[in-house]
Amino acid sequence: MKKLLLSGLTALALTGFSTFATAQSMKKPSLNHIAIYVVNLEQSTTFYRDIIGLETMDEPFKDGRHSWFKVGPHAQVHIISGATAAVPHDKNAHLCFSVASMEEFLANLRKNNIAYEDWPGKPGGITNRVDGVKQVYLKDPDGYWLEINNDTY
Repeated sequence: MKKLLLSGLTALALTGFSTFATAQSMKKPSLNHIAIYVVNLEQSTTFYRDIIGLETMDEPFKDGRHSWFKVGPHAQVHIISGATAAVPHDKNAHLCFSVASMEEFLANLRKNNIAYEDWPGKPGGITNRVDGVKQVYLKDPDGYWLEINNDTY
């Protein structure tokens, strides 16, 4: 009986180890890029670089239709020209970027006459989330909604 119990426990342990090893070797999906389809590549590139403050990066196509921005260690935003018109977007579908200083970011928006609002839609408003994070919403040149917040993770 002891031998049978020991054998069963060994088999269970080996099965558990095998499952654990398989789970450890499986990589979870991670964000690679988000693509935004725009009407005017130059205008959108300027907006994301100079207003939002994203870091441009080399893009491989070299066809004048793409701008790429680095937004994390292994994540990017790709701006692709070719849209025939800007279309309305719902505020619930938005990209969010965190900034180190909300005050500096908002000063840059005001300096460049970029409208922003709080979540309910009050112009110039700032939403204070229950966790203490401040956030504002604005639109890019094609009407895509962006949230900017001061979350430090």
